[in-house]
Amino acid sequence: MPDDKLIRLLQRFAATTKAHYQALEEMNEERANTHAHMITGLYRSIVANGESGRQALLEMTDDRDSLVAGMAAVYSINYDNRRCLTTLSRVAREPGLVGFRAKVAIERWENGEWWGVDE
Repeated sequence: MPDDKLIRLLQRFAATTKAHYQALEEMNEERANTHAHMITGLYRSIVANGESGRQALLEMTDDRDSLVAGMAAVYSINYDNRRCLTTLSRVAREPGLVGFRAKVAIERWENGEWWGVDE
């Protein structure tokens, strides 16, 4: 079971993911970029918790919210690509921007163009 600090980080990751998507939908590039940087920082803080952080983020790929599941999959794909690609395939069936972004992520992975995330 994750400790309280890790739980808060995961909650912030989910909330920031939703705020990032909202900014994209509103075509607010500045706010979307700010949230993207925040997500990356939260990811780094989560994985700084070692295996428990990586595993907790990976478990978010099963979240009922497709936004959260998809973002967790994007940030966990180097850790467990099979599970994350399964999640991204599910999210890719969603309409609109969320499905489109998941499709692009899958294509980049399959084409060897994955940008990854520095730790």
